[in-house]
Amino acid sequence: MSKEDGLREMTYQMVMRASWKMLQSGLLSEDEYLAFEAKMREKYRPVIGLLFSDIDLLSCG
Repeated sequence: MSKEDGLREMTYQMVMRASWKMLQSGLLSEDEYLAFEAKMREKYRPVIGLLFSDIDLLSCG
């Protein structure tokens, strides 16, 4: 993984963690969260983050 790939991955993970907290606190709806996640995957093209993108975190509680 290049330095640029690592930076993109780290940024994606931090952004998604913040958005997950917003979802949990009610600031985002599930639909808004899922739409945002799709946009962030497209923007940052994470490598590691994609390993978990097929897991439905909303049903994990």
